[in-house]
Amino acid sequence: MGELMNNHIKTLQVLSEGRNYKRFIKEGAVSVAFRGQTATGNLVNLSVSGLLADFASSSPLPGISEKVTVHLEVGGVDNALEVQGSVVRIQVPKDIEKQDVIEIAMNFGDLPPSAKYGLQKLIKYLLVNALHYKT
Repeated sequence: MGELMNNHIKTLQVLSEGRNYKRFIKEGAVSVAFRGQTATGNLVNLSVSGLLADFASSSPLPGISEKVTVHLEVGGVDNALEVQGSVVRIQVPKDIEKQDVIEIAMNFGDLPPSAKYGLQKLIKYLLVNALHYKT
């Protein structure tokens, strides 16, 4: 399914609606702003089209189709990015040990060129660090 690139990053091919996305499984901080509130969670995976993150089930969370502002920070503040997106899926994780969290999938939709560039830069950072990771 995926190839372990190092202890922290793994690529995963996902086929959905006839499209092929490469997702990067990487731990990192993510915050989502919506309706004047902010929820902070953990990045589960990231692609050029969206992300999956988990949040404490006790946190206020956005609803399906709600517009959100996503702030990502992977590998430090030099690799922070803020993009607009919308919630496309809310689910309880399949992992029995994670029943106190809710997973939320967000789609970035049509990003402006500056946001696309920032996202590509962030993913390139993940790839370069994965290829140069030393154990």
